[in-house]
Amino acid sequence: MSSSPIRIAVVLAGAVAKGAYEAGVLQALARTNAKIVRIVAASSGALNGTLLAAAVRARTLPASTDRLVELWRDEASWRGVFHPSFRVLRALEGVSDRERVLTLLRDHVAPVPVGDEIDLRLLVAPLGGVTSVIGNHPATTYESVQRFTGADFATREALDRVFDAATASSAFPLIFAPVELGSLGPCVDGGAVNNTPVKWALDGDPIDAIVVIATSVELRTGPPPDDLHGLALASHLANMLIGERLFRDLHEAEDVNATLARFEALVASGVLTQAQLDQVLAALAWQDRKRVKIIEIRPREELSGSSFSGFFDQTLREQHIAAGRQRALEVLGSFL
Repeated sequence: MSSSPIRIAVVLAGAVAKGAYEAGVLQALARTNAKIVRIVAASSGALNGTLLAAAVRARTLPASTDRLVELWRDEASWRGVFHPSFRVLRALEGVSDRERVLTLLRDHVAPVPVGDEIDLRLLVAPLGGVTSVIGNHPATTYESVQRFTGADFATREALDRVFDAATASSAFPLIFAPVELGSLGPCVDGGAVNNTPVKWALDGDPIDAIVVIATSVELRTGPPPDDLHGLALASHLANMLIGERLFRDLHEAEDVNATLARFEALVASGVLTQAQLDQVLAALAWQDRKRVKIIEIRPREELSGSSFSGFFDQTLREQHIAAGRQRALEVLGSFL
């Protein structure tokens, strides 16, 4: 393990009740010498990410991640998370409002007027879309990143804006009602458009590594389940889409690393001067890029239960926490 801290970005995928796995990983990560400078998260990962950002701000990572584990173990039940609402049902917006999730955040994240800096990015999906561009042409995207800094954790009023974004990012469609976010209007689960937003971790001040925490296995070795029909088929298709987006993002990130390594070799061999390379990187808009370690902490085998099973089974949540902690210990020892 390195003796000097390395600067890392943490990417937290959407996982619904399997977010308990992420809590176990974070408990182990908090005890390494890594310096967390950026957190990028979607869906239930946004809730974990908000508590993690508050811990970085308050300089209480080990104790706060212990509390996060306790929160998942003891309070992340159906009754602790969901708040069925007649208003939401009548409007056909879902089953639950966000009140209990919001209460959990307010109970466990307090303002920290002075503390460490942190860059928190939460992905939300505005139902009305937002205007971006393709080339030079305006186009609509349904992916929006809400960015927060240490100052947003300094006061209760500022924290409420963080909580709004976190509950919007975790508003699973047809289960939770959409959450209004200022000019974006009603927003739903950011995982609906990008469940593991790796690319957003690369933008900004240089970092040494990206730690990607997700509950999907990296490599499937067996045949597909033989009971794929109805809801099981729909769930499998959703997992395919999520897994394919993550595969492409990680593949692209590693391709960038490989390209930068080739550029560096050309300078070392005298084919390019450093000034020429700087011009090439500027033309690619890569002037702030450098090679970054990609550290994946994903289970070796499928976690037990469905995405929602853990809300009804504390023992299952405990198993997911333990699996996350153990997998993190296996992976991190060779990197940090």
